[in-house]
Amino acid sequence: MTDANAFPSILDRWYAAIRAGDAAALAEATTDDVTVRWNGPAGTIPWAGVWEGRAKVITFFRRVAEHLDVLSIETVSRIEGADGVAIVLEGHWRVKATGEELRVRAANIFRFEGGRVAAFEVYPDSHAFAKALG
Repeated sequence: MTDANAFPSILDRWYAAIRAGDAAALAEATTDDVTVRWNGPAGTIPWAGVWEGRAKVITFFRRVAEHLDVLSIETVSRIEGADGVAIVLEGHWRVKATGEELRVRAANIFRFEGGRVAAFEVYPDSHAFAKALG
C-alpha cells in the first residue's frame, strides 16, 4: 500500500517529466511493468491504445510529444484511494503541425506501487483531439 501523502510527490514527478519531455525522469517515476491506456480511436490518434512496459510507455510519451506541446495541466478535482488516485484535469495543448490549441478536460486514473506509477489510464475528449489532429 502506498501512503496517500506520497501521491502529490509521485504525481508532481510524473507531470513534470511529461511537461519537460524528460524520458529519464519519466522512467524513474514508473515501475518496470507500467501500463498506459489512452482511450481514443486508434489510427486517428497516434498514441491511442495500450502501452505496456517502461520502454513502450516512454515511446507513448515521445509519440504524444511529436504531435503536441503541453502548455498546462491543472487539477480540477481528485479522489484518492489506498493505492491510487483519479484526477479530473483541465489541459491546454498545442498541435505542433497546425498551431491549433485545445483546452479540454480529461480523467486520469493512476495506480501506484512502491512510490511509482504502475498504471495510468486516460479518458480524454477523444473527439476534440481527433478533430485538432485532422
